[in-house]
Amino acid sequence: MTDFPPLAPDGLAALGRDLREGRVTAERLAREALDRVSALEPTLEAFTHIDAGRAVAHARSLDALRSSGVTLGPLTGIPTALKDLFTLDGMPTTAGSRMDIRDLVPPQGGFVNGLLAAGGVPLGKTRTTEFALGGINLDRPPPWNPCDRGLRRMTGGSSHGSAVAMAAGLAGFTVGSDTGGSVRWPAALCGVVGYKSSPAHWPCDGVFPLSPEMDSVGIFTQSAGDAAFVEAALAGRTLGAIPPIDTLRFAIPTEHFLENLEAPVAACFEAAVSRLRQAGARMVDLPAPEARWIDDIFRHLVPADLLAFLGRERVARDHGRIDPVAAARLQGGFDVRADDYARMRALRGKAAQAMNERSIGIDAWITPTVPVLPHPIADYPTVESAAAWNRLATQNTRPANLFGQCGISLPIQHLGADLPVGLQLAASGGSDAWLLAVARSVEAALR
Repeated sequence: MTDFPPLAPDGLAALGRDLREGRVTAERLAREALDRVSALEPTLEAFTHIDAGRAVAHARSLDALRSSGVTLGPLTGIPTALKDLFTLDGMPTTAGSRMDIRDLVPPQGGFVNGLLAAGGVPLGKTRTTEFALGGINLDRPPPWNPCDRGLRRMTGGSSHGSAVAMAAGLAGFTVGSDTGGSVRWPAALCGVVGYKSSPAHWPCDGVFPLSPEMDSVGIFTQSAGDAAFVEAALAGRTLGAIPPIDTLRFAIPTEHFLENLEAPVAACFEAAVSRLRQAGARMVDLPAPEARWIDDIFRHLVPADLLAFLGRERVARDHGRIDPVAAARLQGGFDVRADDYARMRALRGKAAQAMNERSIGIDAWITPTVPVLPHPIADYPTVESAAAWNRLATQNTRPANLFGQCGISLPIQHLGADLPVGLQLAASGGSDAWLLAVARSVEAALR
C-alpha cells in the first residue's frame, strides 16, 4: 500500500479554518482524497460506490460560494464517506446485499441533509456487512485492515468500509451506524476513533434499519478532538474546554467486560487505567449484571426487527442470495414468538433504567472496546466460527446499545500491543457532548 500523511494532520478544526480562509480549496482537497482512494482502493476494497465527478463539482461549488463572500460552516469542503446503509440522493444503496431492496430504501434523511448543509463533501459509499448483521460475511470478505500489510485481518463490522477508509486516510472523517458495536468495534480493530451517538442524538431516518430502538449513527475520526469537532459542527456549537482529568470519575464494571481478554488487550487496558489514575482520575468498581442479558435480547430483537422490515416472503424467496452468516442469523427471526419479543423489549427497558441509575455521579464507564486483537480472516471459514467471532468480539460493545448509551472507542495500541486495541468510554444516553469532552481529556492524558 502507498503511504500518505493524514488528510488533516493538524486536525479537522485546523483544516476547516484553512478551507474557510482560502489557504486550501475544497476542490484541491477533494482531488487529493480521490487520488488516495484511486491508489489504495484496489487493495483496501473499502468502497461500494465512488462518485469522483460529483465530489469535485460539489467542492468547486463550495469554493465559489466562499469566493463570493458567503459565510460557510466549519465542515465546508471536508471530504467524507458514508456507509452503504445511508441514502444519499444520486448514489445507490444496497445495504451490502445482492437482494433487490430498491423498494425498501428510505428517502434521504435528516443526518445526511444536515451533513450536506454543513458543507461535507461525500466521496461515495463504503462497504457494510449484509444488512449490518455482524462483522463478517463469508461470500464477501471484509475490506483489508490497514494495520497489517502482509495478512488480511478482521476489521470488525458492520461499518468496516468506513473504518478502513478512515484508517487509510482516505477522508477527513467517515460515517457509519451502530446497533451492537458496528462503529466502536471496527474502530478498535482498525486503530481509529469511533464515536456512537445516543439513539436519538442524530436522526436515523434515511438509514436502512436493523433494529430501530438500538440503531444509532456514528463517525470515525483520527482523534477524539476531531469527533467532538464534527459533532459540535453538526449541532451548530463551538467546542468548549475539556474537563481536567483529575476531576473525572470513571466506573470499571466488575463483571462481563473484563472476561475473555487476550493478553495484549489486558495489558493496554491496565496501562490506560494506571495512567489515568496517576493523572488524578478516580476509578470505582461497579456492577453491571444486566450486560449478561445481551445474548438473549439481541437474539430475539435484532433478527425479528430486520425480518419485519424485509418481509418474510422476500427473505424466504431470496434466501439463497443472502450471505450464509447473515442468513443464519436472520433465520432466527422466523422463530421469535410475540410474547418473547415483548418480554425482551421490556427487559431492555429495565436494563437501560438500571444502568442510568447506576451511572449517577459517573462521568463514563471505561472498558476495553474489543476483548481480542484483529485475528486473521482465514481463521473463520465457517458460519459457526464466524458467528462465534461476532459474539466474542461484540461482548463489550453491545451493552451500550442495550442500555441506550452513547459510546466512543479510542486507540491505545501504543500502550503495549503490536496490533490495534481500543479503549471504550460509555455514558448515559443524551450526554453525547459531555462524553466527547471526557474522551478528549482521556486522549490528552494517554497521549
